[in-house]
Amino acid sequence: MKYYIFDLDDTLYKNPKDLNKMYDINPDTELINILNNCPYKKYIYTNATYDHANIILNKLKIQRLFKKIYSRDTIPSMKPNYQSVRDVENNIIFSENNKDNNFVFFDDLLPNLKTAKKRGWKTVWISPFYDSIRHDFIDYSFPDIKSCMMYCNKYDI
Repeated sequence: MKYYIFDLDDTLYKNPKDLNKMYDINPDTELINILNNCPYKKYIYTNATYDHANIILNKLKIQRLFKKIYSRDTIPSMKPNYQSVRDVENNIIFSENNKDNNFVFFDDLLPNLKTAKKRGWKTVWISPFYDSIRHDFIDYSFPDIKSCMMYCNKYDI
């Protein structure tokens, strides 16, 4: 079974630098449609709090598309800690009762992707610098989540 695991801030949406505007976001119909067309179970894995993740997902109108939120206040350690990645993986395996798993991880931060790659996850870097930096722990790179997901849906990443 394949599972898509998404970071939130600066991966699923662009976090504004002005913290006063952090929750001043609107639903994105294109993103909703792209995520709806993804056939795999989706999870959020963020170093933010659960409440922050829940607010953002609700504002974007995509909360129902994610099976669970893993956040700083729901798991014992945070990314890029190896134990954190292992805890998320084990929790998904346990809850899905399926040992044959394929994890695809979408994040904007290289240290998080590096750790996930060590666990055997497929890694996808979301960054405006996607085409200027190469590392062996990055499987795919895209400038934004929409172009990434359109590619993933088309080519079954």
